[in-house]
Amino acid sequence: MKNMDWNSIRIFLAVAEQGSLSAAAQVLLVSQPTIGRQISRLEDQLGLRLFDRRQTGYELTEEGKRLVTEAQAMARGAADFKRAVDFEKSAAPLQVFRITLGEWGLHFLSGKMEAIVAGIDGVRLELYADDAFWDLGMNSADIAIGNQVPKRSHLITQKLGERSFYAYASESYLRSHPDAVNADSWDKQVWAGYCGSRARLKSAQVLSEILAGNECGFAVNSSVALLKILMSGRAMGVLPDWIGEHENLIRLSDRPLARNTSWMSFHERLKLRPKLSEVKRKIVGIYKSRYELTDRIVVTGGP
Repeated sequence: MKNMDWNSIRIFLAVAEQGSLSAAAQVLLVSQPTIGRQISRLEDQLGLRLFDRRQTGYELTEEGKRLVTEAQAMARGAADFKRAVDFEKSAAPLQVFRITLGEWGLHFLSGKMEAIVAGIDGVRLELYADDAFWDLGMNSADIAIGNQVPKRSHLITQKLGERSFYAYASESYLRSHPDAVNADSWDKQVWAGYCGSRARLKSAQVLSEILAGNECGFAVNSSVALLKILMSGRAMGVLPDWIGEHENLIRLSDRPLARNTSWMSFHERLKLRPKLSEVKRKIVGIYKSRYELTDRIVVTGGP
């Protein structure tokens, strides 16, 4: 089989994971027609139909489902090799430590850089906010932080803690909407929520249940933008407690609307690099300290 390159496999994986050409194009930063041509060319080269084209998107055929597992293994192997090469470049002035995490994690951890690198010379930190944060292989990252248990057998998993979601609003919103403290009024309140790729996040699902089919007043594809809308007093929203309790917002209920678990996963190769292992240890400590402080605030109303 001639002229089948890694780029074709990469595009196949993106369409399989995203479910549509347009979503894959956004992830890969290429045009939708280019994605479509590459998929058609790959199918011709393989002599197989990889996807069923439906109005709702691209759905893997049975052959595609079997091949995507092999393609994912290729992706992990290629990325692991590239990252291993990076580690072997001992003459490099900096050891690069790559972290992939959700947008709330980026918002939080980017303010802790000084504490993370204190006393550790020759380390460069790279933080990637990525919805697909568990695919360490595709991102060539060293650790991932998120709220789903990774299923890769070559990764080590560590639980960071249990977290809760609550409704939050600013003081200015409550002055103009005093009934917002009553959950019975929530379906009539002005809410800010997620759209686009972030509409599948846990807080978006919780808000959808609250609104019972109605639309929220504001919808954004960015967690930081969501927070800014809440801070402006124009709407209320659903946030994880480890963010909401630290942003000068008011929690509107004592009982959580939902809960999830925060996880870290990392490659075993980190054990071979003492500096990077120390960075990981510090990050774990920073997260756990934030979670413990949040728990105290939720229970007592103050740190």
